[in-house]
Amino acid sequence: MTEREKQNEVRKSRNLKWDKENMCALSCRVRKYEALIFKEYCAANKTTPYTVLKECVLSCIDEYNKKERSIEK
Repeated sequence: MTEREKQNEVRKSRNLKWDKENMCALSCRVRKYEALIFKEYCAANKTTPYTVLKECVLSCIDEYNKKERSIEK
């Protein structure tokens, strides 16, 4: 194994450790035909299901934070 390959393995190991400590996957189950239609929607909009779902989650968090801040005032 070359030095570069060793460095890549160390980097991958560190990234996996960080992801395990700091990241979480969200998922939901939908009917197969709904998943196919959603994938078609994403393709038609030149995006991916991952991107659409992540943007939705972040938008919901932003909306929630704004609502909570306005209540605190």
